[in-house]
Amino acid sequence: MKALHCDVLVIGGGAAGLAAAAAAGRAGAQVVLLERYGFLGGLATAGGVGTVCGLYLRDAAGSKPVLAAAGFLGEFSARLASASGSGPRRLEQGLWVLPFLPWAFQGVAEAVVNEAKNVTPVLHATVADVSVEGGRLSQVRALAWNEVLSLHPKWVVDCSGEATVVALAGGATEEGSADQAPALVFVMEDAERGWVEGRMLGVLRELRRAVDQGRLPAGCERLSLVPGSGPSRRVTFKINLPLGEPGQPGWSRVTACERQARGLVDALQRFLIQNVAAFRQAHFSGAAAQLGVRAGRRIRGLATLSEEDVLGGRKFASGIARGCWPMERWLDQPQPVIAFFQERDYYEIPVGCLRPAGLDNVLAAGRCLSATAGALASARVIGTALATGWAAGQAAAVQAGGRPLAEAVELIRRQMTE
Repeated sequence: MKALHCDVLVIGGGAAGLAAAAAAGRAGAQVVLLERYGFLGGLATAGGVGTVCGLYLRDAAGSKPVLAAAGFLGEFSARLASASGSGPRRLEQGLWVLPFLPWAFQGVAEAVVNEAKNVTPVLHATVADVSVEGGRLSQVRALAWNEVLSLHPKWVVDCSGEATVVALAGGATEEGSADQAPALVFVMEDAERGWVEGRMLGVLRELRRAVDQGRLPAGCERLSLVPGSGPSRRVTFKINLPLGEPGQPGWSRVTACERQARGLVDALQRFLIQNVAAFRQAHFSGAAAQLGVRAGRRIRGLATLSEEDVLGGRKFASGIARGCWPMERWLDQPQPVIAFFQERDYYEIPVGCLRPAGLDNVLAAGRCLSATAGALASARVIGTALATGWAAGQAAAVQAGGRPLAEAVELIRRQMTE
């Protein structure tokens, strides 16, 4: 069994994980980053998300977007915009998003991790087991391209999206997979130029009619447009799946959703080409490699972000990340239920939301942080995941070096405003 020793072990190379690895590496820690795919980016790339939400304050009047926080968010978003040939775009209700190309996100993620110098990525790696001694995680065993690795970290940052390490270590977790409906993204190329979101209502009426008449399978009417898509000839859709049964095992539910979603996408792309004028000359260019899972298992932390914290724009003395996206819940309908808070405002996520109860040397970031279902409907988005990942990586590096958490919190808060 190959053994690797490190200061900080990061599980998952999605938005939170790449930010955590970069933060810890830049802070001087020796970092190992485990990622189950052969590339970085998580759902931003494998799920084909297409837009970064949660970077900019909501503002219906201002002519330019305002970042929720300074530091890594500004750096990463600028590089991603340049690599994608895009820029911030304002949607309805004053929401700003950053459209991107998944390939560009992969490239920026790779560059950011490489430039950190002290990060060793291990791709095609899946955590299998852990060992805990005296409340500290002492060993993580993973299968990396059919070879067993034994990892011995001082600190661990769980950015798996499913609180995998925390659960295996016996830490407190909460199941949330039935809180939000998953979705599968697919792309149509060479649609009519200038096709915009305002014409989506007509498409949905046609889909509803076709489902009622039995010409399309049930579920096709749950189609929606990816935010920021439409003005060019490349149109990105997502098909939203049912929530499923709360007690159903995660592996069973995801397997069923993946298979169902790909059948619906195949039927939808043919229907669009044959029945919608704007897509008569279009072609289907593919679907995302993975189902977009919006919610899963999350930790129970020393603090829990609540819906009241989000909607009230609450600030904390120990706040280490800022959230600015509304609570966006995808349930059993084509469109989300959205709860807004005040424009040009944000809430803070206290460091206790990253600290799982019962484990001394583990932090969690991304969509598996400690939050209620409603609060996580805001905090799960890519922009906020980048922020919580960066904070977790900084905090892990500082503590792996023998310094107190309070010093890390002070450093992170200073970075958010510089």
